[in-house]
Amino acid sequence: ALQQRGEIVAMTGDGVNDATALKAADIGVAMGKGGTDVAKEAADVVLADDNFTTITNAVAEGKGIFFNIRNFLAFQLSTSFAALAMESVATVFGLPSPLNAMQILWINIIMDGPPAQSLGVEPVDAAVLKEPPRKTSDPIVTRALLTRAVSSAALIMFLTLTVFSHELDDGHVTRRDTTMTFMTFVNCDLFNAYACRSSDRCFYEISPFSNPSFLWAMGFSVVGQFAVIYFPPLQAVFQTESLSLSDLLLIVCLSSSVLFLDTVRKKFLQQYCSDSWKGSILRKLRKKKRGVYKNSKKRDGKATGSSGRRKHCSSKSGKTPVFENGGKTSIRARNVTTL
Repeated sequence: ALQQRGEIVAMTGDGVNDATALKAADIGVAMGKGGTDVAKEAADVVLADDNFTTITNAVAEGKGIFFNIRNFLAFQLSTSFAALAMESVATVFGLPSPLNAMQILWINIIMDGPPAQSLGVEPVDAAVLKEPPRKTSDPIVTRALLTRAVSSAALIMFLTLTVFSHELDDGHVTRRDTTMTFMTFVNCDLFNAYACRSSDRCFYEISPFSNPSFLWAMGFSVVGQFAVIYFPPLQAVFQTESLSLSDLLLIVCLSSSVLFLDTVRKKFLQQYCSDSWKGSILRKLRKKKRGVYKNSKKRDGKATGSSGRRKHCSSKSGKTPVFENGGKTSIRARNVTTL
């Protein structure tokens, strides 16, 4: 019944009679120590330590990997959309290409590679573990993910073309023009990578030291970018020139607006930009229902006498609550067989 509704069903077992259910389930888990050989052959996974906590850890790891894949795609799609849209808009308006071929290659291979790969090993967020199980029909690329990617790409494209048009004052593309544009795009890319570490938490809520791989990747990208800008042999290859400190400060201020956009999305536009927004609403509804259920149980368990006082007595079984009311006995229970 659960599989017909599109749910993922896991079955645990250790005996011969469990083999059929282990085979029919989406994920059959057999006990490694106490399980029979038949159960192990029918199962997809053998639990080596026979500890159900291991299954919980595996589910948490699987959820973390899935959500990290979404964060990885959000970053990669936003960068690709921004580069493609920037070149397309420049062509439509008759502008020269903002970046040369070597700079575009550097962005796609060096700048996107290490930060994107480090997003795949981001630690599992506690909010992710509270998400309800997803169905097999749920896509990886959701509408919220595309909304985040497109909005980030639009801002990166706008900032990069703004800098390029400002530097292109004489209509002739110089090394400074492409260097400023190149540096702006790369900085926006790096800020966007930091924002993509989580789909729900803002950049100031994420610890910069929780993912050492991301720190190493960002450090490598920053050092490589400065080498391209200031190392003479690489300047000749990438057609760049050195920038002043004021130029770098201007670029950092402009590109940091990517973090501002990300904060606005996560704080005020969660229903459009967050994949877990529906899950949080469902969790609140479940908590509310549990609270109503507990209150109803408390009300059902109350019996008030004529004097306003309750006297508690025990039944013969010791389980069903019996209350005395002026010499009369009243029982509050749903399933009562004998007293």
